[in-house]
Amino acid sequence: MEKLRLSVYFVIGIIIILIVFTLLKSWFVYDRGIELAKHPSNSIQTVYVEPDDDLVEHSSVVWGKFLYYPLGLNRDRENFGPRKTLNHAQNLVFVDLQTGRNRKVFNKSVYIWDYFYGAEPEKLSSDSEAQEVSEDVFSGLKTGKKFVIVGMPEDTNKDGYLNQKDSKKVFVYDPNSDELLPILPKKFYLEKILPDTPENKLVMIVKREEESGPNKKKPNLPTLYIYDTLQKRGQMIDRP
Repeated sequence: MEKLRLSVYFVIGIIIILIVFTLLKSWFVYDRGIELAKHPSNSIQTVYVEPDDDLVEHSSVVWGKFLYYPLGLNRDRENFGPRKTLNHAQNLVFVDLQTGRNRKVFNKSVYIWDYFYGAEPEKLSSDSEAQEVSEDVFSGLKTGKKFVIVGMPEDTNKDGYLNQKDSKKVFVYDPNSDELLPILPKKFYLEKILPDTPENKLVMIVKREEESGPNKKKPNLPTLYIYDTLQKRGQMIDRP
């Protein structure tokens, strides 16, 4: 009887430890995010945290040319969109396997909410063979050999951290040209990315930043924004 009681206490203790660990991880990784620090020059910089060895754990090769890996990755496996996962990180590193050149996508640490790329057309049309699909592939997205990065580069709620409480911006990164483009119009933020879109089109539901003050108008409603990754142009679709 005494052994049974001790076993029950042991199981309860393990459950409590797991719950505490989950809550602490949620606070440190998702809620707290990346701390911002003010310097004597009044410039704001991110406080860099030494990551684990993500090169060993999370590096992948894409398009037979580039090796890439995140810095400070925390993969969130929940029911988020078609991929059922989110890639939280501080930055991305790309290595050109032909030249050996390597570079970081962002020149400072940011809060990356997710990153992914579209499936290649030949793999999309191949139903005869079962192929292993990378966790970073967004099925139904045909945006060419470019990465789509959703992140929070600005402390929009002014709490001193870059985290999931800040508004999301969208970037398209081309590793061939090392070009990083912010693609949303000024003062607009991402609500949702839609799958199964035409080739070279990134279709998003976006929302304008809410105005504050006594002259505030009615709340801004989400609207549609279509970005052409080939032409590098966006089009806002007004609501009827």
